[in-house]
Amino acid sequence: MSNSLEYLLMEFGLSGLEAEAYLAVLAEPDSTGYRISQVLGKPAPNTYKALDSLVNKGAILADEGSRSRTFTAVPVREQVIQRSHKLDMLVDEIEEGLERIPKPRSDEGVYKLSSVHQVLARAQEMIANARDTIVADADNLPMKKLSDGFMCAAERGVRVLLHGREPMNLPGCEFISGVTEGWQGDMLVLITDYREYLVAFMSNDMKLLIEGVWSRNFVAPCMYRGYMIKALFYRISMMIGEKKYSLDDIRAELIRLWDRWGYSGPGKEALTKVLRKPDN
Repeated sequence: MSNSLEYLLMEFGLSGLEAEAYLAVLAEPDSTGYRISQVLGKPAPNTYKALDSLVNKGAILADEGSRSRTFTAVPVREQVIQRSHKLDMLVDEIEEGLERIPKPRSDEGVYKLSSVHQVLARAQEMIANARDTIVADADNLPMKKLSDGFMCAAERGVRVLLHGREPMNLPGCEFISGVTEGWQGDMLVLITDYREYLVAFMSNDMKLLIEGVWSRNFVAPCMYRGYMIKALFYRISMMIGEKKYSLDDIRAELIRLWDRWGYSGPGKEALTKVLRKPDN
């Protein structure tokens, strides 16, 4: 258990010795640095250095009032709140500074994403910045994690077309359910405003990123068309499979979807003419 906690604390941003020292202070509050070094079996100078670092990081508090300096641990959740406030202030200052830097045009490269956290953060940013259209094709877990963002986008007038594996009630969004794709993992494809896309494949619990890329290059409009047509295909296929819809029902639904989601141009106009029944 101790090793597991030390590893988690290292993931939280502490060094190995800092993690050990934090756990020792937690186990023996109001201990001196010398006592902590004895508990850890580490040289006192190294222990004092780790404790000072923990104080600077807000992980422990030092009592300077007594003759011997003693330490007490700050709860992890309180540390998170402190860091969150500090990060919010840093973000504001950094963004203010970045606004003053001239921004050259993007090189439209394809960028590899390195973690599930990065995938979700990038996806949430794309959704928040969308102004016209969002198309997503995703398995259940990534769809649920991004659902609040999709609904917020729809509320501000963005058209949101979602293709998932199981029906979900997301007000304001066009949700089309299909079938389980059958692969071992969770997929997320997200395209916004015909110009930006993200593709990620993760483990079923979304703890491991197997592959993930993001780009603003020329492929985005092609991906939009492909995944939009895939969603429409599944909607019509499901209607045919249920056998309760007439050909007129299916045609009307396809016209509705195509009018709202079909891309502009000669292709859309030609297909629209084919779909609409001639006047009698």
